[in-house]
Amino acid sequence: MRQVFGKAWCATCAARPEVHYLEDFRAKLWGKRDGSAWMALVVGVGFGVAALARLLQPGLPVVPTVAFLVCMAAGVCFFLGLRWAREAFIAVPVLFGLACVLRRSEGIGAFLMFLGVASLPVYFDTRNQLFFRRPVSRKRLERLWHVRENNPMARRALSLGAGALLLPVLAPLAVICGVVGLRRVDPGAVPPVGRKADAIAAIVLGVLVMGVWAAILVPLVSAKVGLSLGK
Repeated sequence: MRQVFGKAWCATCAARPEVHYLEDFRAKLWGKRDGSAWMALVVGVGFGVAALARLLQPGLPVVPTVAFLVCMAAGVCFFLGLRWAREAFIAVPVLFGLACVLRRSEGIGAFLMFLGVASLPVYFDTRNQLFFRRPVSRKRLERLWHVRENNPMARRALSLGAGALLLPVLAPLAVICGVVGLRRVDPGAVPPVGRKADAIAAIVLGVLVMGVWAAILVPLVSAKVGLSLGK
């Protein structure tokens, strides 16, 4: 017998990929770029364009131009997955923002400091840590797996149910996907299939939206039919 995540399995079952679903999930994302990496590349290119524009205009302060160039380098290195770039992507804009403020370029300095502070959630994001090959606890990995992999049909149904509040035509799809997602729920499966609450919420939202629109449209249609028959 072998212990996997606190449960006992025979040697054959313990070797199956679904038993090690969290480690397989970690391996799938290990070193793979996430959305924040592409965002950093776009930001870096933007800083490069801004630096080039400043270089073509003689007489502008030097510190903001240097700040833009260094921020461009930090964004590109972040995209390439260099380990130190995670810290640099936050520290460089903040430090150069302070330098710009001291050099009386308050607008640029405030923008750079805001950019550095706004990058803090990316630094603590589990998905980004996997891209940079940083160790992630089992609890955080399981939370990310739940968001990305656990019963995607129920997750999609909840999105459709929320969208039906603005676009009622999505309500029947929300109900159908919610029913399918609810039927797939199996907490005892390996890996477990959850999101029961999401599937139920999608069904409730879909039925509620269809009921509201039925209550609005049926009297209107009946009145119109009645007028047509009266003529």
